Amino acid sequence: MSQTLRLRVRALTWEAEGILGLELVPAQPGTALPVVEAGAHVDLVLADGMVRSYSLTNPGETHRWCVAVNRDAASRGGSRWIHEALRPGALLEARGPRNHFALDESAPHSVLIAGGIGITPLLAMARRLTTLGRPWTLHYAARTRAQMAFVAELRSLAERAGATLDLRTDHEGDPPLDLPAIV
Repeated sequence: MSQTLRLRVRALTWEAEGILGLELVPAQPGTALPVVEAGAHVDLVLADGMVRSYSLTNPGETHRWCVAVNRDAASRGGSRWIHEALRPGALLEARGPRNHFALDESAPHSVLIAGGIGITPLLAMARRLTTLGRPWTLHYAARTRAQMAFVAELRSLAERAGATLDLRTDHEGDPPLDLPAIV
């Protein structure tokens, strides 16, 4: 059973075109958050009680949780509300964390494949694999380079880890990912 926590929005950051990062800290200073594993997510209770799930991008930390939210053009209120109304200092309720997408930390080589905002759990995995000194390859596709979040950090992680980073865009002349060949 997951627990309910009260969190404060410490910071909002621009991560890419249409993508906003949220840094969430315990509302009660000095309180530790549960440690999260790479691939875990948390449910945030937003305006009017709507609940939305977001992948946590910072495995192993207990002083904060970080998520990234893509502003969905067809938003039913969640991403639109976060982008338009949420501000630093606001309080949110969170349920979790839970992990239905766990990383196999013992794999001889991890191949990660992400599209768009789907990079968030894989960023956590790349961070964790780098910390463990485990080899990885990341294939990351998005519509445009401007919509690719965390590219600078992914490049830095790949360099530190000796990992392979394959970035592709749909609308800028890159060939599409050859998923059958990758898999």
